[in-house]
Amino acid sequence: MTKNNQPLTDEELHFLGIKVVFKAMVDDGYKVLQVRKETDINPQILAVKNDKRYFIVVRTARYPDMGVLMPDVAARVLMHAKKNDATCLFGGVGIANANGEEEQDMKDPVKGGEYYINFKGLVPFTK
Repeated sequence: MTKNNQPLTDEELHFLGIKVVFKAMVDDGYKVLQVRKETDINPQILAVKNDKRYFIVVRTARYPDMGVLMPDVAARVLMHAKKNDATCLFGGVGIANANGEEEQDMKDPVKGGEYYINFKGLVPFTK
């Protein structure tokens, strides 16, 4: 990584993960109603598909990790979803610096850089 490349902040990394999930959802026919990029707001995405409501929690991590849904977050979102007749989905995203020549460089995605994205789709959660 050169000195001119600024690493993504945690907030920027999180928002990049949300954009990945958002695009996948739109491509899959979801109508996205709301997106919240704040890291302390859950769920991040509200959507509908086939007249069904969805609450989507997104977590993003730096290479080699993947975003993880913590049990306390899942419990709060499930409680909120039950009141709103919504299905809960989780999108875990991993992001690497595609221009990193060594493994250590791949851990630091940079602003305006190129990325390898690891996203295997949305996963329902019920507990």
